[in-house]
Amino acid sequence: MLKKLLCSIVILLTFPLVAQVKAISVSTEASPVGGKEAVEQVLQTQLTLPKILLTKSFEKEITIYFEVDKDDNAVKVTFNEGLNNVLRNELIRILKFLKFNRMTAVSETPYEYYLTVSLSTEKYNKYVKQRSKQFLKTDKKADSSYVVNSRADKSPEYYKKGDEGLVEFIIGEIQYPTVAKEKSIEGTVVLEFVVETNGFITNIVTKQGVNGGCTEEAIRIMRLTKWQPAILNNKLVRYKMTYPITFSLRNSYKDNSSGQGQY
Repeated sequence: MLKKLLCSIVILLTFPLVAQVKAISVSTEASPVGGKEAVEQVLQTQLTLPKILLTKSFEKEITIYFEVDKDDNAVKVTFNEGLNNVLRNELIRILKFLKFNRMTAVSETPYEYYLTVSLSTEKYNKYVKQRSKQFLKTDKKADSSYVVNSRADKSPEYYKKGDEGLVEFIIGEIQYPTVAKEKSIEGTVVLEFVVETNGFITNIVTKQGVNGGCTEEAIRIMRLTKWQPAILNNKLVRYKMTYPITFSLRNSYKDNSSGQGQY
């Protein structure tokens, strides 16, 4: 079966349009690291749109085209329709939070990938509501380079009572999967993710999984967490870390890190 090629979108805005329109004959659907859920997580926690765009009729399916470089980043970004400049720039910014799986080696002829996102005023308002409770209190500026660090002057901490608070949160929220219970499945899920400069996490990747729904439950719980971001050179920075969650039938939940995330 042929893969879906082009998605037509109609952009009806009263703003000046940017004349960056790409004529595409063939492209390949992008494969984000972490799957479509990773894209949704970035949109929920990082997307910022001006109020002037958010009319009752604002509802769009937008297809973004790009190549993927050696570092798995989206580059040479274009759109199949002209967009309002503010919306266009914001979508380009959003791509900087994501990594993509390449179909070919860097030395080969580059593929062109596409990613389709659906936006609406209703959906955006839900995003804003979910992240509306201000938990990040700092006078430090955020680094604007989008570089993900593995070392910092101060590593991320769970926003409420640090490691102890994170363990308490996980214990209080986790639900041992029914299938795992029925089949006596136990084990440790190890997740890798990026703590963003606004304290939310993105780019959740499973480094070690457990069957029976345990991996999915660990990811669900981790998506709900909020953090005090890492600090490097007196700036808030993006930071990659890992955290293990152990599923034990003896305790229903047991944190394998003894209160310490693996940084």
